[in-house]
Amino acid sequence: MKQLFLILLLYSTGVMSQNSAINTGINTKNPGSRLTVNGSFAGDYKIVSDDVTLDDSDFYIAFNGIGRGTILLPKAISGPGNFKGRIYGIKNISAQGELFVFSEAPSLEKIDATGDVDYIVVPPGYYAELISKGTTTGTTWELSMLAPTKLSSKMIRLLNVAIGVPKNSSYQSLFTIGPPSSLDVVIPGSRGSFFLTDGNPKALFLNFTVGLALVDSGTQVFPPGSVISYYRCELFVNDMPTGIFQVVQENSKGLQFNLSGKYNFVPTGWWPTIHAKISTWNSFGSANNHVLGVLSILLSVDSITRT
Repeated sequence: MKQLFLILLLYSTGVMSQNSAINTGINTKNPGSRLTVNGSFAGDYKIVSDDVTLDDSDFYIAFNGIGRGTILLPKAISGPGNFKGRIYGIKNISAQGELFVFSEAPSLEKIDATGDVDYIVVPPGYYAELISKGTTTGTTWELSMLAPTKLSSKMIRLLNVAIGVPKNSSYQSLFTIGPPSSLDVVIPGSRGSFFLTDGNPKALFLNFTVGLALVDSGTQVFPPGSVISYYRCELFVNDMPTGIFQVVQENSKGLQFNLSGKYNFVPTGWWPTIHAKISTWNSFGSANNHVLGVLSILLSVDSITRT
């Protein structure tokens, strides 16, 4: 009886109202939608540090566990009833543990993310939002958002190499490319190593510029300019090609490479190495021996760190 009196009181004072369109309003007399709230809205807020299965009492969940965590979405196939449109907000606020979000019945119910998947991974600092599709088999949940929540970041310089001959001086670090070996040759001075603070995959931003002189020496089979030669230079990290390369044509004096790009790196140790390799071939399909000298090298490795 007291509950009925309270509802009647709310309607009589205009705090709660309903119009002919069966729209319900809170703190408004003319609601324009099925539910109109003229004021703030609050849902349940929960911090968990262990694995948890969500139910109808949950709304926003923050995971702050140590290591890997798991959150299970309620299964629709044998659940308490239809929860079409139910929304869960999930944030991973842990320092480094990945958070896995499954359906409680992963073999029968999927999540609509990038295609139908058994689970999604919420990295540290990311927020995921999921909504029930109202189905009981197949794809029962839809991922509506997966986004980082940290708004600022900074670029960290991991390696910086600068080499150059003095003004009006000659080249240095002579090296030969071409037959008898068809393998790429490491450019002298281009090798360096940098320290990683953790072993997690990360995006590296690589920049490399080198100036080389073509040297007329007795060790050459063909002098520069006798055939049209092309040179290919590529960056390698831990002796693995990065796919960041450039091809240039020689001129009578020398050549220059400018390489830059993003490389997704999976660390295998604390001190990765980077270097540049160069190879040559000519327009007739056979490589020639060329001697080159280093004039200048600029090499940098950067990584983005969230703050």
